[in-house]
Amino acid sequence: MARRLKDVKEIRIERPQRAKLSAKEVVKRMEEFPKRKEKFVATVRKGKN
Repeated sequence: MARRLKDVKEIRIERPQRAKLSAKEVVKRMEEFPKRKEKFVATVRKGKN
């Protein structure tokens, strides 16, 4: 006889709160983006989906 599956409770997925950045930090991140972009592209190419 097959076992009955348990009821699944509702799962809430919550996003973490955004970090509040200063104007200087925003400019710094914008300047560093071309360096980090290569890592993003490499990650997407490696992904199976």
